[in-house]
Amino acid sequence: MSEFKLGDIFGCEAVKNFGAALRKALRIGDDYASLVELEYVETKEQFEEVIKKFLRRYETIARRGYKGKELSRLSEKDLEELMSLVDKYDVKPIRAALISYALVKSEREDEATLKSEEVV
Repeated sequence: MSEFKLGDIFGCEAVKNFGAALRKALRIGDDYASLVELEYVETKEQFEEVIKKFLRRYETIARRGYKGKELSRLSEKDLEELMSLVDKYDVKPIRAALISYALVKSEREDEATLKSEEVV
């Protein structure tokens, strides 16, 4: 594992996209299984398996949609970039970044909440 700055990982678009998808899966689809499985990942092989399971679950949630709209899907490019980060930095910092993004409300969600509160 090479030296790195947290910004290298947290600033990566693939990590942001996967973290946002995990957040949607938690909040919309109640997919706590993916979060728990991700938390206990130690090796690259385990990480691959957990991501594969998560993508299957997320596809189901995305197809069902939210408020009549389908959710955006994760791209192949994001998956490749995420796995290259695991190769470069190891599993633990990537896992931590994904969980962090999943558990933190985004600025866009805050803005949407404020707008909906103003309407009421």
